[in-house]
Amino acid sequence: MRLDVPDMPGLAGLFVGGCVERGEGSSFRARAHAHNDRRDPCFGWVCVRSIRRIGVIAPAQGESDAVVVKPSRLLWHEYAHILVPGHGHDDTWRAAMRELKQPIPQRYKRRPRPQ
Repeated sequence: MRLDVPDMPGLAGLFVGGCVERGEGSSFRARAHAHNDRRDPCFGWVCVRSIRRIGVIAPAQGESDAVVVKPSRLLWHEYAHILVPGHGHDDTWRAAMRELKQPIPQRYKRRPRPQ
């Protein structure tokens, strides 16, 4: 299935049902991941294990099979990784999330360093 995500310029593609690098049916631990290393041949792709995690989808009227009309928070999370290549859940990534007007889940908020 080819999905178009018009609200996310710079997204190379959205792969559902595994990892774009390993193919359909491949498995990974997380619900989704982003290929955000510029040296990766799959740079810019977001891989999601289940279509239920993508958000609201509508039929397309063009080359795509469907259009994501309301991306899920998970999809916004992974898209933020694409916007800041090479960053994990650090201050740069959090700034991208704020720029996208997305909430930062508690587990990714900055914690004070132990002294």
